[in-house]
Amino acid sequence: MLLDLPYPHKALWPNGRAHWGAKAAQTKLHRAWGYQAMKAALGGVKYQPTGEAIPIRLTVSGKSKGNLPDKDNCLAACKSYLDGMADALGVNDNLFDPQPVHFLGRTSRFYIEVGQ
Repeated sequence: MLLDLPYPHKALWPNGRAHWGAKAAQTKLHRAWGYQAMKAALGGVKYQPTGEAIPIRLTVSGKSKGNLPDKDNCLAACKSYLDGMADALGVNDNLFDPQPVHFLGRTSRFYIEVGQ
């Protein structure tokens, strides 16, 4: 399954330095987006957890200007997305097995591939 999600808000990045209230609001919003995207990708089918690791591949399409972010920061910034996805699947997010982060173009999007 491939999920297409917006670029995380600057408050969710490790170097974001946002007020805790602003960060909490963005965390809640991004978690909901991850949940909704996963539910849509499942198409009404209930996921049957096996207890095995679930590979997660993150492809980042950077912002139109500026440097590309660090790969480890990209993974940290999408934590809220992963939490929402785990909620939708009915699993603990510790089952997610992140693969190396890849970069592709500059359209300000995060593409998260689940499985395989």
